[in-house]
Amino acid sequence: MAKTTLVFRDGFDWSHEGNISFKGYVINSQGAFLKGSEALSLFRGIGTTESLKKRLKQLDGLFTIIIRSDEGTLLGVDAMSMFSLYYAFHDGQWWLSDSSMELCRHLSSATYNQAVLPAFLSAGFVPGRECLIQGIFKTQAAEVLLLKPTGRMSSGIYYSFLPKRFSADTEINLRNTLGSTLELVAERLVSSLQDQTAIVPLSGGYDSRLIACMLKKAGYENVICFTYGRPNRESEISEQVARALGYRWIFVDYRDLDPVSYVQQESFKQYCDYAGNATSMPFLQEYFAAKHLKEHNIIPSGSVFIPGHTGDYLAGSYVEKTIRRKPSEKPRPEVLVRQYFRFIELASAEKKNIAQRIQDWFDANRYPAVAKHDQYDVFAEDWDLKEKFSKFVFNAAKVYPFFGYEIRLPLWDKEFRSFFRKLPFAYRSYKSLYDAVIEEKYFKPQHIYFGARELKETPSSLKRQKLRESVRSFVPFRIREKRMISRDYICYHRFTKEMARQIEQEGESVPGTINHYNAIICQWYALQVKKMLRK
Repeated sequence: MAKTTLVFRDGFDWSHEGNISFKGYVINSQGAFLKGSEALSLFRGIGTTESLKKRLKQLDGLFTIIIRSDEGTLLGVDAMSMFSLYYAFHDGQWWLSDSSMELCRHLSSATYNQAVLPAFLSAGFVPGRECLIQGIFKTQAAEVLLLKPTGRMSSGIYYSFLPKRFSADTEINLRNTLGSTLELVAERLVSSLQDQTAIVPLSGGYDSRLIACMLKKAGYENVICFTYGRPNRESEISEQVARALGYRWIFVDYRDLDPVSYVQQESFKQYCDYAGNATSMPFLQEYFAAKHLKEHNIIPSGSVFIPGHTGDYLAGSYVEKTIRRKPSEKPRPEVLVRQYFRFIELASAEKKNIAQRIQDWFDANRYPAVAKHDQYDVFAEDWDLKEKFSKFVFNAAKVYPFFGYEIRLPLWDKEFRSFFRKLPFAYRSYKSLYDAVIEEKYFKPQHIYFGARELKETPSSLKRQKLRESVRSFVPFRIREKRMISRDYICYHRFTKEMARQIEQEGESVPGTINHYNAIICQWYALQVKKMLRK
């Protein structure tokens, strides 16, 4: 059996019974919300890879399961691997932990994984199952993994965001189906809350607003909305929405926070270990707001955070940017490198290395026959969700469990993503069907639709964005940076200054590209991992 050390005690604690350990929550095939021992009970009697796969296909939620069987140690994670596990084979046995740093402390041979550093620094995550520590590996989204006593392992994926077919329904029927799906999602969400305070990180966009509207329409009044940063157009819309719905609204003004001392705080270092885990960029964005709400006792201890993660993506906000096929398109891995690995400039050899790693991912994830589209790359979208979203965007939600709160992600509900999985791209382009339905069904009836003031992407706005990107390199860096700071409503320019100073103290050059805030965070965190390995 694997030598197991589970150290993270967050919003979801580990439950143990006999040969089974479970963390998170599941929604079973009847739609019931289960956590702790109730969720764990679903896995009694399961001891093979195939039986675990079969069970996980019936479930939804955010979870990790460990089963010690005669075959070895079985691991199963949800479709985004929210509570990832790390493993290594050392001294003739498997070592397993929820913390890469904790695992590293038990492995005398652990060294820095220089080969994956360019990918991490340029995209904010390590592709595949590797991490920044050589010889330590991470569970993948929707994976069932068997660690065999011999040191070998076998892996399988039980879920993909690949359409078996595209719906041939009429637009009116599709709108009605989405409407009923949202009602089901809201019903499940409210049932799971059990009268706990719902905390909605409310931006000026559509996803978080939809969640607040769903709660209101369902009659759930124990809700607090908040936003953060410095006052801007999004915070104005956020306040208007909360007030119109009759919910309490809190603004955490980042201009009042000390941008220097936080890097030295033990709680921040612990957060980076938890959220970064030698795999991902630790997001700063919500960290300071969640910390402020907790430390000032502004919200109850048993609150549940409900961010709007993945709603706009599933609805189609990215399909024109990232998965539309272009004439004479290059091979898929090269396209993904160009689109996502952009925080810093990469050498040609580094790009080829990352492209090969991405190709290895596709080779390892062989799919059955799926519906394809001449103009959109469905396989790239599956990679996007399991790699970039799982380890980068989705990973940002970990800030709430870190501070001891549970989370719900209703816009990643299985029914919700199944609807968009088979929705024709004509309706997903620019989120056309999604926006139309939630505007008519939720926003307009509750008087929180703002017409021309809405922060929506359109074909013309995307063209303007591409034009700006094409001429950006000709604009002097100081002018570009000044513009970035003027639009930096979450104050990243303030919070990355101390990181940049520490990078310079280590004798490294501070990234200076147009995306340099994220680049600075990535380089600073990579240095923390390297320093830890020196100890």
